[in-house]
Amino acid sequence: MEDNGNFEKGPDNGFSQQNFEKKPDDGFTQSGTYQDTQQNLARMHSQSTEGASGFAIAGMVCGILSIVCCCAWYISIILSILGLVFSIMVLVRKLPGRSLAIAGVICASIGLVLTIGMLIFALSVNRGLSSMSPAEWRSLIESIESME
Repeated sequence: MEDNGNFEKGPDNGFSQQNFEKKPDDGFTQSGTYQDTQQNLARMHSQSTEGASGFAIAGMVCGILSIVCCCAWYISIILSILGLVFSIMVLVRKLPGRSLAIAGVICASIGLVLTIGMLIFALSVNRGLSSMSPAEWRSLIESIESME
């Protein structure tokens, strides 16, 4: 077998000259498979990220932040409402970024439910503690001190 830069089909290799083409800059590449796959993947990636609306991104970010800030109810309620408004606006107007808008609606709803739950819990604890008499406070403090 002579080494002249061409590939010959032999019993031990499945390569032939038809499957490869010579490129001057980066050597041999297989035509029709690898490059097409890379181009298809790049095209799919650009299609999935190029059209996301700013409202869809803002809705999802507000929804995520409303979950994170659920203990600060005054911030979380505002973020939840903004996240719902932005995300629903994308869905109603059929703007690009539908999947981000759906994620924004889900996150903002979870943030709103968590915030309302935390607010109800805080108010009930406050109401329970404010109705205690000084004698009940002393007995509560003594029982906590006895645990130590």
